[in-house]
Amino acid sequence: MKMHRRIAMVATLLVYGGAAVAGQDSTLASSQATAFVGTWALTMTEPEAFKGSQQTVRIWNKNGVVAASVQTGKFPPVDVTGILKDGDMLVLTISHKAQLPMMENGAPIWAVISLTLDGETLRAAQMLERSQTIKRGTGQKQAQ
Repeated sequence: MKMHRRIAMVATLLVYGGAAVAGQDSTLASSQATAFVGTWALTMTEPEAFKGSQQTVRIWNKNGVVAASVQTGKFPPVDVTGILKDGDMLVLTISHKAQLPMMENGAPIWAVISLTLDGETLRAAQMLERSQTIKRGTGQKQAQ
């Protein structure tokens, strides 16, 4: 339940005050997200329709700040447009202004992706525009 409240809070902030985060480059110092840096292969676990689908989250140091991309299956990666850290959670946002925007039924959508570490496992929860379902997955860091 605590995670649901955090995700709802972040989504609300992005919808009503999103100009501060969505569409801007990250200013989160890479030293604040060292544990998240790497390439993570995720397997989606819920909802049932997405179970077993693959996503790749890449997080790297770009001139001292965190940068990231998200790739679904064989589609090209989408660059994250906003990154923030809330306690032990890293939050990635993708706005309509993303180059190669995230698409659903041919229309650009925004996404909020929360990432938390559970030992060596990355846990992801995604909220996509026009969807009432939180998509979840887990994965491991890939060898460099």
